[in-house]
Amino acid sequence: MQDVEKIKNELLTFPFELFDNVFSQRSFIDIGRINAHTPEAALNFIQNYGYDITIPEVADTVRAILNEAKAFISTYLLDDPEGKGDSFVMPPQIANNSDVLSFLVMASEKKRTLDQAWACAVLRVAHTITHVENDLAKSFMPTIRDQIFQRFSRHLFGNAQSGYYIGSGKEAIKLRLFEIKSEKTRESTILKLLHKKENVTADIFDQVGVRIVTYNKLDIILVLRYFATNHVLAFANVKPSRTRNNAVNIPRFIEGATALSKDPELANMTEQQVAEMLEKMLEIPQEERTKITKKIIEEQNIYSSTMYSSVQLTTRHLITIDNPMNPRRSAPYRFFFPFEVQILDEESYLESRSGRASHEEYKKSQTIAARKRVLANVIRCLRHENDE
Repeated sequence: MQDVEKIKNELLTFPFELFDNVFSQRSFIDIGRINAHTPEAALNFIQNYGYDITIPEVADTVRAILNEAKAFISTYLLDDPEGKGDSFVMPPQIANNSDVLSFLVMASEKKRTLDQAWACAVLRVAHTITHVENDLAKSFMPTIRDQIFQRFSRHLFGNAQSGYYIGSGKEAIKLRLFEIKSEKTRESTILKLLHKKENVTADIFDQVGVRIVTYNKLDIILVLRYFATNHVLAFANVKPSRTRNNAVNIPRFIEGATALSKDPELANMTEQQVAEMLEKMLEIPQEERTKITKKIIEEQNIYSSTMYSSVQLTTRHLITIDNPMNPRRSAPYRFFFPFEVQILDEESYLESRSGRASHEEYKKSQTIAARKRVLANVIRCLRHENDE
């Protein structure tokens, strides 16, 4: 007689959920359980994850991450941001527990219980925090920001009273606003990662960025031309999949400007007349702009509340720092770092400051998405209990 249990254990038992997670291209934080059913297996898991908690200092670090994860959930995710649903209470056996091994074993339970669901929720946030905490660029961020902004500062003229200009002399383009994006807070970064599919800091491309507001759409094109001809941006290092444009009609503009440059009537036109014609060529009809915006939102998984009309580019700057392993060595350490450039006209800028594009609405949408993702199993368990 065949040993049925032996066959099951050796040939028919697999961590199917983990397999499905990998091959369906889902993020690790979207699975319903992990595969560490004993304290020994949990220790093996956390050591191979990267933390050898047999070392006291490392164990302290992991406890701090767990406590931060629980604090983050308590601060941002227990209450419904829309004020429509229930608020949740983290059970004491979860809130007062800082033993990562017990969390891992709990999160591995095959039976879906409320404790298992809460353990998964805490570990989802803890996993996200480890990516924020161990981001290589974090240690070098002041240097990174300085080197990137130097690209722009040498081309920025004027002052707050007279106004700012990109370029000088005949090339000068007056700006409505030049803004250096403030560095994201730790909480903001965690929240953003919790609703991103990849869930790693390498996929946050706007940790460093500038916003340029022009007075009209033609000046958007003139700023881009200035950046190209003066090599302010390394267009060779632009990340194509991150380029967004629902502000200006580039194909129509290129076609129209080319035709206009060959038009015999050009000699009879004033500079103002030509500028007005080009401005009209750059207009995108509202219906078409709505379609473009919808496509960008769907393809890039962003919130409509942040999708006002703009040109947005993500490019990379080659950062040069002293060798962190040996500062006395002459050879510096170099790496590419992404930064975001956003250019929009005054009308779009004013739109971005209110209504559907408000920052508060964006944060609210982020929190709603993160709450559903982190507490998915908790919500499911509580609904099941209420139905019974």
